[in-house]
Amino acid sequence: MKNCHVCNLACEDDAEICPICGADLTREVELDEEVEPVLLTTFEDVVSAEIFKDVLADNKIPYSQPQEDNMKVIFGGAFASEEIYVDQSDYDKARELLEEFLASEAEFAAQFEDDFEEEQ
Repeated sequence: MKNCHVCNLACEDDAEICPICGADLTREVELDEEVEPVLLTTFEDVVSAEIFKDVLADNKIPYSQPQEDNMKVIFGGAFASEEIYVDQSDYDKARELLEEFLASEAEFAAQFEDDFEEEQ
């Protein structure tokens, strides 16, 4: 078994891609190289989180998430949030993609509201 250098999942020796975070397991990581995921963002909307993870995957940026459940309780209700971590070396590019994604979400929401009002 070998461990993923991003999320530390134990993977099969012949695995080329981590089944959890999508990291390239064929990449050689030198022993003295510190590979440490850093928190990129926390999504409170799990649908947006899933879409953004697809954006990261499309751009070949491995990501990981904590293995524990991220359920939060607020005022007697509960909602799920999702933390997304990337490798420090991918952070700047991932941050740019995140900012573009958040801007496009706002544009989409405004367009959706305009279309809905026109139908009324």
